[in-house]
Amino acid sequence: MTTNELIIFKKDTDAPGSNRGFVYQYLKTLLLWLDNYKNKKDITIFCEVDDDIKEINLMEQTVKFTQLKCYSTALNINSEEIKKSFYNYFLLHLIYEDYEGEYVFETNTHISNRDTIIENWMTHQGALHTNKEIRNVCIKKTKEILREVFVGEKKSMERAIEKKITTRQAKVESASKESEELLQEIERLDKELEALLNLATIFEGKINDNEIMQDFTNRIAWVFESIDAVQSIEVLKELVNEELKSLSKEENRIDLHFGRLLTEINFKAVKEKREQRFLDNNLLEKILGETDDVIRSGIDKEVLKGFDILGLKIDQGFSSVNQNISDSENRIRQDIDSLGNRLENQFQSSSNEADYHLFEMPIVEPEEVEKFIKQENNEEQSKLEMKFHKIEGLDEEIRNNLLQTATELRCRYLLYLQRLTFQNFHREYDEIRKLEKKIEGICNDAVIELQLDSEISSARFYLAFKKDLTLALKEFNEQMKIKKFVVDTEVVYGQMFHMAAKCFLRWHRER
Repeated sequence: MTTNELIIFKKDTDAPGSNRGFVYQYLKTLLLWLDNYKNKKDITIFCEVDDDIKEINLMEQTVKFTQLKCYSTALNINSEEIKKSFYNYFLLHLIYEDYEGEYVFETNTHISNRDTIIENWMTHQGALHTNKEIRNVCIKKTKEILREVFVGEKKSMERAIEKKITTRQAKVESASKESEELLQEIERLDKELEALLNLATIFEGKINDNEIMQDFTNRIAWVFESIDAVQSIEVLKELVNEELKSLSKEENRIDLHFGRLLTEINFKAVKEKREQRFLDNNLLEKILGETDDVIRSGIDKEVLKGFDILGLKIDQGFSSVNQNISDSENRIRQDIDSLGNRLENQFQSSSNEADYHLFEMPIVEPEEVEKFIKQENNEEQSKLEMKFHKIEGLDEEIRNNLLQTATELRCRYLLYLQRLTFQNFHREYDEIRKLEKKIEGICNDAVIELQLDSEISSARFYLAFKKDLTLALKEFNEQMKIKKFVVDTEVVYGQMFHMAAKCFLRWHRER
């Protein structure tokens, strides 16, 4: 079993429909976004993905999660919010094991006078090894919290499966026609329960692992601002204003940009698809370059009303916002129309046809492909180009067109894997990598067959091999239908070109 399978114990902390504490959270997010842009940090911010804020840098393999809480009362190590954060952070620590992680609990309030653990932890955070006594106290308390929350989660999941089994067992006795199907469901649920218990044992082992716990506790950071809730909003508002003054060309546009950026954060945070809830430097630069009319059309006044209620007045620059439908309303309407079309298509399809999820690679712009090739120092791309130049029987125009397509598909595939990783789509990632191993075996066999067959030209072998991969994918998709997904053909071609660039696959004979 892989560490990623432990994700079944992770609570859904994404909250695209929740606006609790949104003022504090949105202002913190905006301040972070502006700071990244100003200091040219190549960091992508995700809103409401795995936690309130997720910052990821793919090149440096770093990830930072931040839980933001705006409270009027003090917090201590036994507060439920801190316990929930610890549990979520520990699972993220295991899931993102290939990244240098940091886990931040940030709040406006102060530490309870009764609490000494957090106070000592804060003094030595990031360097707990310098005080073994404090480190051991932190590890002991963390284990205690994780066990407490985990026991509750495990019991809840066990009861849910056992209830389904009991319900189906009762139906078997009274429904002879459906008994075979019900027995199959019971068998599946029994296996699901067994898998849950096995994963629970693995997870408990992770909690008991002192090496893991030392690393995890040292990556937790605490930020207690010790100011009341209302004042914290005003302080954040002023900090955002200062950042905007340094970025806006004219001071009278600061309030316009303030409202426009808050609207964009809100629009991203409520997106249904996790991968669309991101903020980066390119998006901010685009917004800062908008005309006043475009900015006004992109401001959602309903969002700003929430800030007025909590004492944040943003008056200047918004009185002239016209009453036409804003860009955000148009975008939401387009999403609704798109959803309506998808539902209509589903109703028109045969009632017996299974509904499968399609795993497909996203389209990327040519500039993104060029940037990716530069980041990998052009080494693998050079191997791919060399192998295409050795395919016999092609004129130069066809060869160049094939190479261009191969380059795009290879880069799209590798970018697709990266996105699946940092968007936490572990099931899809695991299935795609399983397919890659299958394709790798086919590629190895094909290279040997080409070397043994002296009659076939390299160009004909290239075409025949693509057909073989298409058939292999068809067989794979037939097997995967039980899991309710199919893989797009372009994924397999991307895998093929990735393997050619890695070295072992070729479509020509070595002389």
